[in-house]
Order: sequence, then C-alpha cells, then structure tokens
Amino acid sequence: MVLECHAFFTQCLTVTASTYISMYKRILPGGRQTHCEMERLRELTQRIRPSDVDEGRIGSIELNVWLAQSAGLPLSGLKPESRAQRIRILVVSGVVLPLLFCYVLLEIYDLVLNWDDVDIMTQNVVMTLTHLGYWFKVLNTFYYYEDIRQVVATLKHLTRTCILSPQQKEIFHRLEVENKFVCLFYFCLVVFSSTLAMVMMLIVPDDMAGKRFPYRVHMPHFLPPNVQHLYMGLSIIWLSCGIPTIDNVNVVFMNQICMHLKILNLAFDDLQLQEDPNSWMVSIVKYHCVVINLRQQLEQMYRLPVMFQLVSSLLVFAMTVFQALVGDGSGSSVLIYFLFSGVFCQIFLYCWFGNEVFEQSKTLTTTAFGCNWHELDAELKRTLLIFMINADRPLLFTAGGFMGLTLTSFANILSKSYSIVAVLRQMYGGAH
Repeated sequence: MVLECHAFFTQCLTVTASTYISMYKRILPGGRQTHCEMERLRELTQRIRPSDVDEGRIGSIELNVWLAQSAGLPLSGLKPESRAQRIRILVVSGVVLPLLFCYVLLEIYDLVLNWDDVDIMTQNVVMTLTHLGYWFKVLNTFYYYEDIRQVVATLKHLTRTCILSPQQKEIFHRLEVENKFVCLFYFCLVVFSSTLAMVMMLIVPDDMAGKRFPYRVHMPHFLPPNVQHLYMGLSIIWLSCGIPTIDNVNVVFMNQICMHLKILNLAFDDLQLQEDPNSWMVSIVKYHCVVINLRQQLEQMYRLPVMFQLVSSLLVFAMTVFQALVGDGSGSSVLIYFLFSGVFCQIFLYCWFGNEVFEQSKTLTTTAFGCNWHELDAELKRTLLIFMINADRPLLFTAGGFMGLTLTSFANILSKSYSIVAVLRQMYGGAH
C-alpha cells in the first residue's frame, strides 16, 4: 500500500507540475513564444487594468486589488477609486467577512466533534487549515495595511523614475504580462473548483452537504436545509475567491522586486554613455538601497503568514493525497484533485517567485564587475565597490526566517508530505 501511495503521489505531482510549467513557458518570455505573439499577449493584457510606465501605473497590482475587493476584502486606497466605490467596498466587506468568519468557526466545531475519525478528520482539516491560513493573511494585511500602501506608492515611484530605456520598459511590460497571467490563472483555477463543488452539492445535497469534503461543517439545525446549502456553497466560493487574491498580493510584490533587480542590471549598460557617470553610479546605489529596503519591508510583513502557509500546505498536501487514496469515488473525491492542483499552485508560486528574486539578486555583483570598471575614475570605482558590497548578499524571502522561499524548499515540502501520507495510510488501515 505504501508503494501504491508513493506511485500515486508521484504521478499527481508530475502531471500537475508539467501542466502548469508548460502553460507558464508558453506565456513567459523565456519560453518558445515569438516576439509577435508576445506583443499580441501584451495588447490583450493591457485591456485588463492597463500598465503605464510614465504614470507609474502598475496594472497587475490594480487587477489583483480589484479581484480582492470583489471577494469582499476592503483593500481600498491601493488603486484609483471614487468615493462611491469605496463605500460599496466597505459595505460588501461588512456583510461578507463576518459570514465567512462564522463559517470557519462552524468548520472548527465540526472538527472537534469528529476528531477521532481519521477519514472525517482529514476531510475537515484540509479545508479548515486552508481557511485559517486565509484569515491569518487577511488579519496580517489589515495590521500592515499602511505599510502595504507605502510599498505600493514606492513601487509606483520607482516605475516612474527608474524605468527609462526602451529595454527597461520592455522588461516592465513583460513582467506585467507574467503577473496578470499568474493572478488570473490561480484565481480561475480555485474559483472553478469551488463553483464545481457547489454545483455537485446542489445536485446531491444529501450526500455532500455537511457530510463530505469540501462541506465538512456543522450547521445550526434551526436553519432550513436550503439556507444551509446556500450558505455552505457561497461561503466556499467566497473563501476561494479571497485566498488567491490575498496570496497574489505578496506574489506580485515579489515579482516587482525581481523586475527592479533586472532593471538595475540594465542600468550598468548605460553607465559609460552618461555625461556624468559618477552621478549615474550614485543613483544606481540609491536605487539598489531602495530595493533592499522594500525586500526587508515585505519580509517583515509576510514572513509569519508565509511560514503558516508552508506548514499548513505540508499537512494539506498529505491529507489531500490521503483522501484521494481512500475516497469513496463520489463527486467529493473528484474535487480532491482540484484542491490538490490549487494548493500545489499556491505554494509553487511562493517558492517560484521567491527563487526568482534570489537568483536575480545574485547576478548584480557579476554585472557590476563586468562594466569596464578599470576605465573609470577613482571616485566612481569607490562607489562601484560600495554597490558590490551591498549586492554581495543575495535577497532571500523566507518563511519566518527558518526556510527560504526557493524551489529546493518546495521540493522538501513535497517530500515530507509523502511521509505524512504513509503515516495516515497506516493509521487508517489499522482502524479498519
């Protein structure tokens, strides 16, 4: 049985990873896409919250904020809004968030009632951990909201003032295509799964509502059955809308850091073409210091939620695969595969973009050293040396300071998840 579990786990991982990465490479500039196709894709994404370098408008941030507001999160002030829009956002949030909070409490209550049943417990824990992680990140966003607004303002300022050459603008727009694609792909994947779950529940409510994944929740008996079904279905959909948007706030910020590191690399190409190279070099050092400070701010704001996310994802991975193995073949078992893809995508995005920042930051020292520094004057050499000393320590996002967000960490999480699957399978076999 353990060997069967390992084979199943490996097959799921391989299929999901190959599907996501193949789609990813078709869109990103590193894939085999022609320049003409990339231009068409750029024009298409510009119709959705357009990006503008000269105005400092970052369309990917505005897109994700708009999706978050649609999911009931009051993230006002991060994009242009009218007074009427802000009032509407607050009203929707005031209705949606308390209802979602009560739903998560009812899930926890159901978990307490069924803790001794391994099958029911794992069905419940998968969703409860996911939803607790959502609320942890929501509360963390509210706590650091002013800091987040400051980060957005700083990114807009850097976009207006530091992205100057045609090559730098091209990188900006390519990264915006990437950011928007990631936001929409992750959002649509999760929302499609939750909508499919509601459809299945409405078809066979007696088999799923309050009894099977993803609706393991203890509903108040005084509510009519139709109201219970509607509350469960809409709560899962709304939570599923909020989870990718709150994740993408951090992911988009990380990719913006990566983009500015690429812009810094290109800034050295124009060093010797400047009338005042010393002033240009000082500007590069200041630019790099701002990027470092941004990374430190984001690390401070998100390290604890990301640590909770990695730990919970470890358990959710394992219990999702366990449920796929012991499922009863109903619609609930089908939904498990969608959840696995969503969780896989969630943790993969954190580790992928964290790894991109880490790898890109390591190239700064090499780029600075290759800028024909031996032809520069003594003052400029000293400034360049200061930059290289600052750039010698790569920028690394972490989960609580314990684990770096890299692809190696992602592989470790999957490896440890298999160990938990083996233990759960043994416990379930012993109970039956």
